[in-house]
Amino acid sequence: MKLAVIGDPIKQSVSDFMHEWIYEKLALEAEYKKIKVPADGLEHWLGLPTAKKLDGFNVTIPHKSRIIPFLNEINDRTAPIGAVNCVRRQKDGSLTGYNTDWYGFVKSLEAAKVDLSGKRVVVLGSGGAARAITFGLARIGAKQTTIIARDPARAKTLIKELAGAAEGMKLVGCAWDESAVKPIEDAYCLVNCTPIGMKPAHRETPIDGDILESLDVVVDTIFNPLNTRLLSEAIFSDCQTVSGLDMYLYQAMASVDIWFGPQDWGRIKMNEMREAVHNKITGFKRKFE
Repeated sequence: MKLAVIGDPIKQSVSDFMHEWIYEKLALEAEYKKIKVPADGLEHWLGLPTAKKLDGFNVTIPHKSRIIPFLNEINDRTAPIGAVNCVRRQKDGSLTGYNTDWYGFVKSLEAAKVDLSGKRVVVLGSGGAARAITFGLARIGAKQTTIIARDPARAKTLIKELAGAAEGMKLVGCAWDESAVKPIEDAYCLVNCTPIGMKPAHRETPIDGDILESLDVVVDTIFNPLNTRLLSEAIFSDCQTVSGLDMYLYQAMASVDIWFGPQDWGRIKMNEMREAVHNKITGFKRKFE
């Protein structure tokens, strides 16, 4: 199979390494490439012969929502999210969109033994990642999710479109200003779904570290760097932290199931996979026990 990941920026992605590692372990025949597709170049790229030869591809920033008008079909569970990170080309050439980010997020919480059922959660951001995480929070029974975004209109759209899929979870919005302090202080968990803190701007953080002291859990969907400034300051505030690494791994595994059919994941040792991807990202060896 011919597979890829598209986005911009894409240089920092290690998806090609991770997928090829998985394919080797599962004895799957496939090649996986990174392809830079600028924000204004998606339609042009989709029409290229090289794109049409792909059996499937992952989608990252900034195309997770922009890809939707070009798809022939969207998976039923993905439709309410309004963001796609995995596309499969059917035998007739049509394109079907899926979202595996929400599944990756939920599985990363399970791996960290974090239970958010009945809890108040704050989500920073209103893009594709925020949509998937909000959907995932509803699936695991969070009591209330507050969306804090710099673009109020975009946050309102997210809330309106996901309200029907909230399944009893209260979904509210808040401006990214001093009014955001109270919902953060009242929350059990904060999830960063913005690119703030991602390389090369890894010295930045989305919020002041002082406000983290009231939280129990801080999650960052960023995986490069693994230990963002936000997570470093959260550790200093005695919060449990969850990096974006496991979410990254599990969403990839779900993509493989979509393209190849359900796999025997018992053949892969998760700590071995964590080590391989971590070491590729950082360039330093670390042992996961």
